[in-house]
Amino acid sequence: MTQSGRVILTDNEAMLLALVARAEPITAYQIAKAYDLSPVSNFNTSKGKIYPIIKRLKARGLLLAQGIADDGRGTERLTCTDAGRDEIRKWVMKIGSGDLLLEDPLRTKVQSFDLLSPDQRVEWVLRAKEELLAKMKELEDYRERVTAPFHELVHENAVASIRVRLTWLDLVFFEVTNARQMDRVPPA
Repeated sequence: MTQSGRVILTDNEAMLLALVARAEPITAYQIAKAYDLSPVSNFNTSKGKIYPIIKRLKARGLLLAQGIADDGRGTERLTCTDAGRDEIRKWVMKIGSGDLLLEDPLRTKVQSFDLLSPDQRVEWVLRAKEELLAKMKELEDYRERVTAPFHELVHENAVASIRVRLTWLDLVFFEVTNARQMDRVPPA
């Protein structure tokens, strides 16, 4: 996307470009693997998503690609250009409204609790808490394997996010179990 002649990166483009800058030289396959292995990435790593982004970033002069000798598949090693690094800096410095309150599918699903029975609501909360605790374990395991700039701060943000969501789910659990009890109280 451009705005008055200036390149404006989407978040997905900027995240991919920043990954290249941190890990260069890197191949598209290695990018996909990095996203797959990350417990904090929600990026769709299909070829249909990654390769078009790489193509756009190369066309804009933000990525350089160098073919690998004797590779029959056309694999390229990607590096970030100086212009690419400048665009990453601009992306990092921009704080938009979408950065402040992130989309939360759990929060969105609670808005449809009226379609669930009281028992289904309780089951949902318990399952969501169980999944978040499993994600916390995954984060701790990943923390031991990863080395990246500021990875401790990134890790702490992910852990804090899960803790807040678990606390919120405790509130949801209280509300749905309290409502379930109220439904079972016989009229006076």
